[in-house]
Amino acid sequence: MSQTDAEWLQTSRGTRPEVAWSFTTDAPLACLGLARETGEVLAADESGGLYRLDRRGHATNLTRGPTPIRGLGWSDAGNGGVALVGPRKLFWFTRELKFEGSVDLPEDALCVAVDAHGDYAAASLADGTTLIFDGPRKPLHRFETPRPLVRVEFVVSTPAILGVADYGLLCRHEFNGEAEWQEKLWANVGDLAVSGSGRVILAACFMHGIQRFDEAGQSVGSYQLEGTVCRVSQTYVPLRIAAATLERHLYWLDSDGKLLWAAHGPDDVVRVACAPLGEGIVCGFQSGRILGLTW
Repeated sequence: MSQTDAEWLQTSRGTRPEVAWSFTTDAPLACLGLARETGEVLAADESGGLYRLDRRGHATNLTRGPTPIRGLGWSDAGNGGVALVGPRKLFWFTRELKFEGSVDLPEDALCVAVDAHGDYAAASLADGTTLIFDGPRKPLHRFETPRPLVRVEFVVSTPAILGVADYGLLCRHEFNGEAEWQEKLWANVGDLAVSGSGRVILAACFMHGIQRFDEAGQSVGSYQLEGTVCRVSQTYVPLRIAAATLERHLYWLDSDGKLLWAAHGPDDVVRVACAPLGEGIVCGFQSGRILGLTW
C-alpha cells in the first residue's frame, strides 16, 4: 500500500478496509467495469488502453484500441463487451480484448450496457432512441423515450432494461422494447444501480442523494449523504451500497442506509463497483489508479 493510500484511509471513519490490490493505467482513467461472476475488472484509459485485471488486480490482457473510449459495457460473465468510441461508433471485443466488429450509430450515443452473459448490448442515443444489438449488425429491437436515457442497465433475472433520463423519467422496457412502466423523475442523475432481481433500483441524484425505487418504479425512500452524489453501486443481493460524490467522498452503507465507512478520496472517482456478495469494492480514480478495497 502506498503512502498516499495509507494517509487518506487512515483518516477515514468507520470500519477501515484493507487495500487488497492496486493498479495504475498508463493514462487517466476513462471507464471501469466489474464482471460480477468472475471478479475481473475491465478498465479503459484516455490513450485507448484497454486492460483486463484478475481478482488480485494483475493485468491478464492489455490492448491498444481506438480512441476516445467514452463508455464500456462488460458482461458479468467476463466473456466480452462493447466500447463506445467517439460520438457514434460502437465496437465489440472478446474476453481477450480482441476487437471483432463495429457499427456506426445513427446519432450521438450517451451510454452503453451489456447483458450479464455478454450476448446483447444496448446503446442510448441523444434523440431518445435506445437500440438493442446481438452483435455488430443491425439492431434487433429499438424503443423511444420522451427524453434520452443517460444510463441503461439490463436486468439480470428477467429480459428487461431499466433506464433513467435527466429531469425526465425512470423507465423499464421489455427486451423487445415494449414499455412496462415509466415514472417521472425530478432530478438529474449521475449513476444507476440495479440489484440482480431488479427489485431494488438506486439512482445517484447529486444534491438529492441516493433515491431508491422498487421494481415498479415507485419511490421507497432515499439515502442522504454529505456532498453531491454522482456514483452509486450495490451488491447483487441488496446487502451493501457504495457511493461517491463530486467532492471526492466515498461511502460504504448497509441496505438500510447505515453508514459503515466514509473517507475523503485522493482524486475524482470515475467509477465505484461493489463485489456481488458485499465483501468489498473496486474504486477507479481519474488519475488512473484503481484500488480493490475489502472488509
